[in-house]
Amino acid sequence: MRLPATVFACLPILASQSPNPPHLQIPRLPQAPSMAWDADLSTWAGAATIQEFGLFMPDDKGQNQWPTVVHAAWGPDALYIAIVATDPEPSKIHVARHMRDTNQGDFDFVGIDLDPSGKGQSALRLFVTPLGGQIDEILTDSTGENASYDCLWDSTGVLTPTGYVVKMRIPYSSLRRRPGDWGLRVLRIIPRERRFGIAWPPMSKDIQCDICQMARVSGAPVDHPGSPFLLIPFATFNRTRNLEADPNAPARSQSRLGMDLRYATTALTLEGTYRPDFATADADVDPLQINSRFKVFYPERRPFFLEGMDLLGVQGAQRQFFSRSVQNPLYGVKASGQASLASWTVLHAKDTDGGMLLGANGAVGVDHLATRDTAAAVKFGTDSRGSGFSFLGTDKTLMGGPDRVGGQSGGLYLDQYLGTEFHVIASAMSATSHLPQADGSLTSKRGTATSAELDWNTRNWAAWFQAQATSPDLALLSGFTDLPGYRRQVAGFEWRNNWNEGTIASANISPRWRKLTWWNGDPMERILGVDASFETTGRLSFFLNWDAAGRMWAEDRVRSVATRALTLGGNWRRLATARFGWNATEGRTLDLSSGEPARFRSASLFFYGTVSALSYNLTAKQSGLDREDDHLHLIRARQLALTGSWQFPHAFYLKTQAFVVRYDGTLAEGVDKFLKGFLGWQPNAFTNAYVGWSGQRRRDPSAVVASERMVERGLFAKVAYAIQF
Repeated sequence: MRLPATVFACLPILASQSPNPPHLQIPRLPQAPSMAWDADLSTWAGAATIQEFGLFMPDDKGQNQWPTVVHAAWGPDALYIAIVATDPEPSKIHVARHMRDTNQGDFDFVGIDLDPSGKGQSALRLFVTPLGGQIDEILTDSTGENASYDCLWDSTGVLTPTGYVVKMRIPYSSLRRRPGDWGLRVLRIIPRERRFGIAWPPMSKDIQCDICQMARVSGAPVDHPGSPFLLIPFATFNRTRNLEADPNAPARSQSRLGMDLRYATTALTLEGTYRPDFATADADVDPLQINSRFKVFYPERRPFFLEGMDLLGVQGAQRQFFSRSVQNPLYGVKASGQASLASWTVLHAKDTDGGMLLGANGAVGVDHLATRDTAAAVKFGTDSRGSGFSFLGTDKTLMGGPDRVGGQSGGLYLDQYLGTEFHVIASAMSATSHLPQADGSLTSKRGTATSAELDWNTRNWAAWFQAQATSPDLALLSGFTDLPGYRRQVAGFEWRNNWNEGTIASANISPRWRKLTWWNGDPMERILGVDASFETTGRLSFFLNWDAAGRMWAEDRVRSVATRALTLGGNWRRLATARFGWNATEGRTLDLSSGEPARFRSASLFFYGTVSALSYNLTAKQSGLDREDDHLHLIRARQLALTGSWQFPHAFYLKTQAFVVRYDGTLAEGVDKFLKGFLGWQPNAFTNAYVGWSGQRRRDPSAVVASERMVERGLFAKVAYAIQF
C-alpha cells in the first residue's frame, strides 16, 4: 500500500501557518512569591495579570459566567502561577481530598498547558483542584492526554467565600526548555449541569488543532537552570510464597537497593534507573476478549517508561516500540533533547527476562538469558502546529547466547496538517528477527507494515479514511503486533454539535465502514454500521453502536456468516459522590474456533465517584458466546473489579485493588482472584513510602478433583525519597 506521490508533493504547498496566537511578556520577579496555603497574593505584586477567558466547552459560543484572574511571573527558579477562581454559586464547587493524578469525583480545577520548547509538538498539562491536589499529563494533538506522566512541581489551594485560590510553582529544572517563546494556556473546568470549560486565550472549534492555539509568552529565564539533578534512592523488600507449582513452597524474602537519577539542562534530559521497582502499578485485569483474533493490549504504567516517550511511543500501522517488551530491567538509561529543527529520544536497558520474551516469540533454549534493548527516535518539525516526520529504530540483542539472536526494526512516520481542516498521518516500518530453534538452526523473518490516514475536520463535520497492511512475517520483538498477515480499510464521517444552553448538551452521529482481508486477499471481515450519542442537561448521556450489515469469515477463509450487533449504553455523572454507567451488546457472530454461527452477549455496569476522601470504582462485566444451532454455552466470562483509595491529611493514603475473573463453558473453565492493598505516604510525584500485601487464588474446576488454592501471596514494602540539587 502506498500513498499517492502527489500527496507528498503537495505537502509544502498545502501546509498552512498556525493561527495567530496572542503574545504576552511575562515579567521576572527578583524574589519568589509566597506559596503559602492561603489566599494572600500580596507577594505577587508585579506579576502579569490575565482575565480575558472564553468558553470552549461544551461550545465556544456564549458568555463566560465564572470570573477568573491569573497572576503569572518568572521567578528565580521556577514559573509561578496564581489563579483566583470566582464562582457565582460557590456552594456548588466540587471539591474533596484525592490521590495524586485521580479525578474520579469530577472536581472543579484550574491549571495550565505549557510548551517550554515552543515547538508545538507536545505540552504539559498541570491541573490543581481547589484543595491543592495535583493532576499532571502530557498532551499531543495526535494521541491526546496521557495521565501517567509525572512532573516535580508544587501547588497549594484554599477555598474562599467567593470561590477558591490556587498557586503553582513549576521549577525550570523539571522542564525541557529552550530559549525563545513558550506556549501557554490557562484552563478552568466547572462541572455543573453541564461540564463547562473556559480558557485563555479563547479557543475556537473552527481550528482543528489544540496546541497551536496556545498563547506565546516570552521572557523565560532559561539561563537560570535551577537545581538540575534529581536523585531518588529507594529500598524495597518483599516476602513472597509462590505456590502455583508447589503448594508447600516456603516463603522467600528479598530486599534490594535501587536508584533513579535525572539530570536536566535547557534542552536535554538524562535519566537513569537501577533495579527499578514497579510494585505500585495496578495488576492487569483480563478484558474478557473471548472471541477475538487480535492480541490484547495492556497499557504501560511504569514511571521510567513514561516521561519523554511521545517519540518512542508513536503509533503507526503497528506499535514499533512497546516499552512492556522490556519486562524486568536491571538498569535503564534514557536521553531526550530538543534543537531548533528536531527533537530526539534514546533509550537503552538490560532486560534480565528478555530471553523469556524471545521464547514467547518462538526461540528455544534462551529463557534464562538477558537481552540488551535499545530504541531511538528523532522528529523533524515542519511547522509550528506539531507537524513533522520522524524516524524510529529498535534493537533487541540476546546476551550470552548464539550470535545474531534478536531483532531490529526501522520506521518512518509522517504527521502533517494541511490547512486548517485536513490532517495526514502515515507510517512505514520494516523488522527482522533471528531466533534459535531446537535443532540448532536460526530462523529468520522479515516483515513490513504500512498505514495511511486522511482526516477532514470542521466545527460540525468530520470524515476519515484509513488503510493499513501488515505482512505475515512481521515480528516486532521490541514492539506490539496485534495480528500479522492482514489488510484493513476503514472509512466514516460524522456530524456533531455542542450547546451551552437548552436540554441537549452534545450530540453526534457517525456512519462507518470497515473491511479486513488476509494478506493474500481472502476475506476476513466486512462491516457497515453507525455510532450515535447524545448528552442532556444533568449529565445524562446515551450511546448506540449498531453494526447493521456485516459478514465474518472463519480461519479457513471459506466458511462465513452474516453478522450483526447492537450495543446500547449510558452514563449519569451529575453527582461527584455516586456516578454510574452501563452498556449491553447482543449480536450474531462467528465462533472463530469452529467456524459455526454463534450468539454473542455482553453487559457491563460500573459505579464510581468520590465521597469525602474516598474514591472508588466498581465494575461488573459479563460476556457469553453460545452456539446458534443448539444454544450450547461455548464460553461465559464474568468479572468483578474494585479499586479504592482513601486520601488522608499530610499526604498519607490507603489503596486497594481486587478482582475476580471466572470462565466456564465447553471451551474453558477457571477462576482467578486477586487482592492487593497498601498504606503509603506520597508528598510529591517521586517521594513515596508504602507497605502492603497481595495475594492471588486460582480455581480449576476441570481438575480431577475440583480445587481452589492460593497460588501467590506475600508482603511488599518500599521507601523512595526525592532529593533535588
